[in-house]
Amino acid sequence: MNQKRIQLIVYTRKAGVQQKINQYGHIVYMSKKMNYVCLYVNEQQKDSIISRIKQIQGVQKVDIAPVALNSVIDI
Repeated sequence: MNQKRIQLIVYTRKAGVQQKINQYGHIVYMSKKMNYVCLYVNEQQKDSIISRIKQIQGVQKVDIAPVALNSVIDI
């Protein structure tokens, strides 16, 4: 099963917020010093996930990375 994945970059105000973002996708990198998180989500669900992440208190902004990742997931 092929799924198109996109990378989201979430900028936060403090490091404690970064743990709450863990439930929305696969976290690849988390910078506690610079307060941002890089995570991958399914492209079909990106709009709903972005809106839910923006509602978390302490999130400054959410950017979509310019390059999409093609991944193969075997179930």
